[in-house]
Amino acid sequence: MSSFLHQVILATHVATSVTLAADCDWSPLGTGAGPAVYGCAALEDGSVVFGGSISGIDGQFVNRIAIWDGSAWSQPGNGVNGFVRSIVALSGGGFIAGGHFTRAGGMNAGLIARWDGTQWHAFGDGLDAGSCRAILSTGDGKVIAAGSFLQADNQPAWGIAEWDGVAWSKLGNNTLGGGVSGWFTPEPSPTMVLDLIEMPTGEIIACGNFTGVDGVPMRGIASWDGVQWNPLGSGVNNVPRAMTLLPSGDLLVAGNFSEAGGVDCYGLAIWDGFTWSAVGNGLNGTNGSSYWDLETTSNGKVILSGFFHMVDSVPANNIAIYDPTSDEWSPLGTGMIPAIQTTVWDATVSADGTIYAGGQFSSAGGNSDAWNVALYDCLGACPADLNNDGSLNFLDVSAFLSLFSASDPAADLTNDGQFNFLDVSAYLSSYSAGCP
Repeated sequence: MSSFLHQVILATHVATSVTLAADCDWSPLGTGAGPAVYGCAALEDGSVVFGGSISGIDGQFVNRIAIWDGSAWSQPGNGVNGFVRSIVALSGGGFIAGGHFTRAGGMNAGLIARWDGTQWHAFGDGLDAGSCRAILSTGDGKVIAAGSFLQADNQPAWGIAEWDGVAWSKLGNNTLGGGVSGWFTPEPSPTMVLDLIEMPTGEIIACGNFTGVDGVPMRGIASWDGVQWNPLGSGVNNVPRAMTLLPSGDLLVAGNFSEAGGVDCYGLAIWDGFTWSAVGNGLNGTNGSSYWDLETTSNGKVILSGFFHMVDSVPANNIAIYDPTSDEWSPLGTGMIPAIQTTVWDATVSADGTIYAGGQFSSAGGNSDAWNVALYDCLGACPADLNNDGSLNFLDVSAFLSLFSASDPAADLTNDGQFNFLDVSAYLSSYSAGCP
C-alpha cells in the first residue's frame, strides 16, 4: 500500500487527458410537463414536488401540481384549482404550496395549503385578493406567506402575514397606508413580495417589487426584527427577485437592479449586515435581465437560475453555479434552451446532491424530453468524492486506494476492466477538477 500511495503522490504531477467514465448533464423526468413550472421542492422522503400552470405531465392530466418519486409521477390529492407559484418542503415530511388557487383537494384553501403526504389542509380562512408568491417555514415553527394579497383570515394584511399554527396575523402596521407598498414596475400587480428568507439572527428578510413598508421608504428589500420593519441600507434601485444565505451568513440577492446601497452591482449583490458589495461583474452579456431563483447547496455553493447567457463573463445557458470560496462561476452542464423568455423559474437540491429544476424550457442537456422539468446528478460529476460528503480530502484518496487494492469495480474509472495507472490518473484528474 505504501508504494502504491507513493505512486499516487507522484502521479499528481503528471498531466493526463484520460476521460472519466462518469459524466453529468441534465436529464428528463419522463417526457416533461406543461405549460410551465414555477416552483419545486425536494422532500424528506427523496421525492420532488413541482407546481405551476401544469395541466399535463408525462402524458397524464394533473391539476397544477405533481410529485416525482424517482421513477414515476403522481398527483397529491386532486391537486389545486389555480396556478402554484411557491413550494416549501417541511421538516418531518410534506410541503406547503402557495399561488393563485382557492381550493386544494376539493377543500377551500385561500392561496395557500399544506400537503401532509395523505391529504390537504387549509390555513384558517387563508389569504385573499391577490396571490401567494413566497413561503417561509421559520425556525420557531411559524409560517410566513408573502405576495400581492391584501387579506389574511379576512383581516387586512398587505403583502405579508404570519401563521402561528392557529391564526394569521399581520407583521407591523400592514394595513391600508402601511404594509408593503409602492413599486418599481407594475408587474403583474403593483406591489409584490417575491422571496423570503430567515437570517441566522432570526430576522426575516422580504424582497420584491416594492418601495416602502409600513409607510417607511425601503427600496425592494426590508428586514422584520419581530417588532418593526427596517431597511437594508438604501436598498436596491430595481426589483430583487431571489435571495439565499452564503456559508458566511451573508445574504446574496439577485434581481433586475444595477445598484445596491450606492454600489454598482449588475443584478447580484451581497449584504453583510452593514453594507452592500458587488459580486464580480454580475449578470452580463445577452439576455442578462431575468433571474428567478438562488439555492445554496449542502457544500456551500450557490445555484442561480433564470434567463441569462452569461454571469461574471462566464457563458451559461440560464443556470450556473457559484463557489463563494473561490468567487468563481461555472455553467451547470449545458443548461436549458428557452421555450419563451422565462426559462428556469426554480431549482432545488435533494439530500443526495441531485439538482432538480423547473421552468419554461424546450430542452435541457440537449434532450427535448426534458421539457420544463429536469434533473442534474451532481454526484455523477464528482466521482472523486467517494464518501459523498460534498468535499475532497485524504479520506476520499484513502477510499480510492482501498477500492483499487480490492479490485473493486468502483475503482475502474476508465471502464476497461483493468486496474492500472490509467485508473489512478483518472482519479487524480477528477480530484484536481474538484466538485461542481
